[in-house]
Amino acid sequence: MNTLSVELVQRKHWRLELERNLETVIGSIRASTADLLVFPEMFLTGYSLGDEVFDMALSLEDEAVSRMKGASSEHGKHIVIGLPLRSEEVKGQVHNSALVISPDGIIGRYDKMHLVDFGPFEEHAYFTPGRDPLIVDILGWKIGVMICYDIFFPELTRYYALKGCDAVICISASPSMTRYFFEGVMTARAIENTIYLLYSNMVGVDARMDFWGGGAIIGPRGETVAKGPYFDEASIMGSIDPELLSSARRNRPTIRDARPSIFRELARMDEIRDQND
Repeated sequence: MNTLSVELVQRKHWRLELERNLETVIGSIRASTADLLVFPEMFLTGYSLGDEVFDMALSLEDEAVSRMKGASSEHGKHIVIGLPLRSEEVKGQVHNSALVISPDGIIGRYDKMHLVDFGPFEEHAYFTPGRDPLIVDILGWKIGVMICYDIFFPELTRYYALKGCDAVICISASPSMTRYFFEGVMTARAIENTIYLLYSNMVGVDARMDFWGGGAIIGPRGETVAKGPYFDEASIMGSIDPELLSSARRNRPTIRDARPSIFRELARMDEIRDQND
């Protein structure tokens, strides 16, 4: 496993303007020197779509997806990008999704598991929650994928770590009032699981929300490898290093010492108590 170069693409998007956003994606792929480009949550269409999400949602056969696959193949890049995708199982349902594309084509799709339904967020009104984690192989790196609010549920990151992931990608559409919380938990997730955490956030105004950017690559000891500016566009470049990862895991072996069987046993005991009450 070699060092992997990463670019977090912190560019302004245009609400409801798929073609304009697609040109940003393809232009970024063409210009990048990184192995992996990570775009934010719902970047391809904008986040605050309301009922229009049902018209804007794509399928894996759409022309926009084909063009991203073509650019990835032509330039030898891996990309992760957020977009609304139609359900492959139930007609009419839409997911808040992340698509992972390699030079050889689509290698994974992740549908956001934990939807947000408080404050200004109304995701349950428009999206169907996903059910399955996603682990992909990118140039020898085993990487888990999540979206925004998922990062607040440590069991998902721990699942990825126990499955052998070296890094976790979190794409996000986090507005300014949530910055403090995200910056706290992304460091915690990296340290407690000795993984790299790659966080790519929206920037700019989308309807009534102002997104703070601040994309970051956090190392397995909680160190900041790369950090983007707040409220401004940037190409955030950094590398993730297998030697540093191995060193961190030798010195603080949290995954080796994890005991998930304890929690399975506690759950079993709770179930027995509930049956006896």
